[in-house]
Amino acid sequence: MSLKDRIAVGIDVSKAKLDVFHGGVQQHKELEHSPAGITELIAWLLESGPIDLVVLEASGGYEMDVWRALCDAKIPTARINPKRARDFARALGLLAKTDKIDARVLALFGATLSIEPDRPKEKALQEVEAWLTRRQQLIEMRVAEQNRKRLAPKAVQKRIDMHVRQLQREIDRIDDYLAEQIQQHPAWNEKLALLDNLKGVGANTRAWLIAALPELGQLNRRQIAALVGLAPMAHESGTYKGRRRIYGGRSAVRTALFLATLSAVRHDPRMKDFYQRLVQAGKPKKVALVAAMRKLLTIINAVFRSGEPYRVLQAD
Repeated sequence: MSLKDRIAVGIDVSKAKLDVFHGGVQQHKELEHSPAGITELIAWLLESGPIDLVVLEASGGYEMDVWRALCDAKIPTARINPKRARDFARALGLLAKTDKIDARVLALFGATLSIEPDRPKEKALQEVEAWLTRRQQLIEMRVAEQNRKRLAPKAVQKRIDMHVRQLQREIDRIDDYLAEQIQQHPAWNEKLALLDNLKGVGANTRAWLIAALPELGQLNRRQIAALVGLAPMAHESGTYKGRRRIYGGRSAVRTALFLATLSAVRHDPRMKDFYQRLVQAGKPKKVALVAAMRKLLTIINAVFRSGEPYRVLQAD
């Protein structure tokens, strides 16, 4: 494989080591995944001449310290979905998979495709997202316990009730903590205050929007819908016209928007009218609800972009 167009570097990150392939000098390097190894990596990259892009995969969080260090060193870096890299490798006919091969594939990926560098979210947003994820885990545990209670003996049901109450207390504590964190960040609080009159978008949805969708207000309606996974994807071939389906995107944000939309189509006049018009036109309710999710996201994006509260904003 030869790299063309751009000088790209691929880094395959694991818990113990970093496999690096430099497309400019066609050289592979293996480093320890440690602060010393990351320092050595950055020094080597800076000494190797100009680099257009460094590409690494999302690796369950193991990549975060490397990604942050590269950005701090002002080395343009992009983190991509591992599925994209694997599909790219298959398209090249590379079915074998090793850390060394993966690093080379990532370098070729960055040199061949139009990939824009990005940066990790600020630590405060990462912390909020981690607490939201923990909250969701606790809710799932609570639901599981409530389901177990139905078939449990009475003596066991008492212990299950005790555990459910304990889980609920922890959920409430997380909610209080998240509300406090948002209040302590004037920029977040100011943005979210624009949604005060938008029915259905509660505290949990607002926290997800701030933590997991910082691009709100910076993209157009099609781009933000695709980012969340609410843009219908065509499925057609020849004379076959399949149903369009939503796919991919940020599932946690999509889940939060789904719950918000269920409330919005009942209580917000604009959203209620939009949903009912689709149903009356013959759309299946699930299709209408997904369309309402996208409409809600479009409204929120427009509110953040304009800086005007929802009550005076005319949505597109």
